[in-house]
Amino acid sequence: MKCFLIFCMKRRMSKMKSNYLKEMYRDKLGSTSAPVKAAFWFTLCNFIQRGISMISTPIFTRQLSTYEYGVFSTYSSWEILLAMIVTLSIPKAMMNLYIKYEDRESVLSSICGLELVLTGIWLIVGIMFGKQIGVLLGLSPALVCCLFLNFMFSVPVQCWSFHKRYDYDYKPLVAVTLFLAIGSVLFSVLAVFFVRPTAEMRAIASVVVTIVLGMFLYCSIFRHKKKFYEKKVWKFAIGFSVPLLPHYLSEFILQSSDKIMINYFCGASDVALYSVAYAVGSVITLVTSAIDSSFAPYQYQKIKSGEYGLLKKRANEVLSLVGIMLALIMISSREIVLFFGGVKYINSVEVIIPICLGVFFNYIFQFFARVQEYYEQKLKVVIPSVLCAVLNLILNYICIRKYGYQAAAYTTLLCYALFCIVHYIFYKNVCRRYLNNKNIYDIKTIIFISIIVSICGFFIMILNNILWLKYLIMFITMIMLIIKRKWILTKIIKTIRKA
Repeated sequence: MKCFLIFCMKRRMSKMKSNYLKEMYRDKLGSTSAPVKAAFWFTLCNFIQRGISMISTPIFTRQLSTYEYGVFSTYSSWEILLAMIVTLSIPKAMMNLYIKYEDRESVLSSICGLELVLTGIWLIVGIMFGKQIGVLLGLSPALVCCLFLNFMFSVPVQCWSFHKRYDYDYKPLVAVTLFLAIGSVLFSVLAVFFVRPTAEMRAIASVVVTIVLGMFLYCSIFRHKKKFYEKKVWKFAIGFSVPLLPHYLSEFILQSSDKIMINYFCGASDVALYSVAYAVGSVITLVTSAIDSSFAPYQYQKIKSGEYGLLKKRANEVLSLVGIMLALIMISSREIVLFFGGVKYINSVEVIIPICLGVFFNYIFQFFARVQEYYEQKLKVVIPSVLCAVLNLILNYICIRKYGYQAAAYTTLLCYALFCIVHYIFYKNVCRRYLNNKNIYDIKTIIFISIIVSICGFFIMILNNILWLKYLIMFITMIMLIIKRKWILTKIIKTIRKA
């Protein structure tokens, strides 16, 4: 009896302690500001979306042949390029539209109306001339149809997601992100396993999920705010986006055109090898995309309020975090390739380091480009982008034909580094013109971090051939991370909270 009473008392105390912790958690969560809570959930959304995509990669690399995986990678590259042309990249104008107009829901519905018209016209073109477009792109008519259907129904998802981020309304965004991420991958996996292991099956399955979600969001947006057309919104959106289209296309050329050129000069199998290497190098985008969900609006807000000192400090912290994460990815590149693609993709390891460094410089240039975009200096954004894109096409045309798909990684790295330098020159011009020559960023620290990350990259390239030394360094690094885990987590949390 005594033992039973002691057991009951202990259980009661444990329950009281648990309830106390829950109440304490609720109090802390309730006192946290909406932007901080939203930043946390938006970060989690990005990790979920990209994380599920990354985790599913090993399934597709093993289930699909290298040829089919290469075809789907080529399809994905064309999807990025044609989406800019079909939609005119108009959703990118929403940040400026929301600053300009107070009725954000009218802006949202008007932009969706404009995009529905544009994508509808292109869908008709895609259906009528599917075979001819397929020959031009190197894709089957089924994949061409998937492209244009995806453009039409992914637009409301993109616009609605931005609207929710701007209003810090994270709960519905989390639900939609989970539906799209899990639904697309799960349906695609089932299609390639039980129907046919081809690029077409993977694309069709993914597009079906996008169509279902897109139709629901179109209905929801237009039912809530019946404003399909608003002249001033359409006029501003087109006037803002069209002049910047060469810049967005140039970004695509630097990021994805190499896969298309590898497909033409080397074949779909080499595209698959390069795509796996690029996927590994782009793992860092899990971090950068998550950070940018709160950091990009933060940059706009601090430029507007003139708090450049805070922005400098924040930018240095963000770039340092990205550099550390990138170094960890580079040193683990061989192991990540084995996980993502298996032994048949092991030859792609040799191009991961230059791809990673290219991704890093691509992230830095955005710091400068956002300042130019804020002051609507469209020409200053477009000129360096076009110059570097043209250089990249020329170098890829010469080097891929001569040295194979590996050359694309080095030409892209070179162009991204040049991209940063040219954008920095134009950024300085904007500072002189609008900010009395004040520097928004700490350039010396940015250069220092860039040099350190580059040296680490080339050092790791050597280490990949001395495995015992590499694993020793990885072991020591892991021990240090475990020892300093509290300090690191504190720094990361403080960085997120400052947004």
